[in-house]
Amino acid sequence: MTPVGHLAAALLAATSAGLDRRQAHLCLVGALLPDLIDKPLWRAGVFATGHTIAHSIAVVCAVAALFTMVPQLRVLAPVVLGQATHIAGDLVVAYPKFLRNFAWPLLPQRPAPGGSPVRYWITYATSTVGLVELTLIVAAGVMLIRRGYPSDN
Repeated sequence: MTPVGHLAAALLAATSAGLDRRQAHLCLVGALLPDLIDKPLWRAGVFATGHTIAHSIAVVCAVAALFTMVPQLRVLAPVVLGQATHIAGDLVVAYPKFLRNFAWPLLPQRPAPGGSPVRYWITYATSTVGLVELTLIVAAGVMLIRRGYPSDN
């Protein structure tokens, strides 16, 4: 998914969950966090793919459990919601052979596909999942117009 798609999914989730403005901001940060952590590590050659630590379902479950057990961390729960929407979105668009990367470190990684990033994004934008993402972005835009951004409560 694109960053805009991730933000749209997180905004819809934040609104559905009844989050206030501050919590919605944390949710939006959580939606971008996986790529801000994993992509630089991948590009630096630390991992064979850009879907490891912050894209891991196991890691997000562990963080959610930690936030549940430590009351002082509960204020950051919307970050986990945003991260979960990011992972869910990427799972929808991931090629089946790359799904195991989301189970890191429980399963070994599969290297990212080679080829031109421009060709990849053109193919993605014109695919069914690209159209699904566009629909998600439009839905978030309509929701913003009709309901507005979450208030401060």
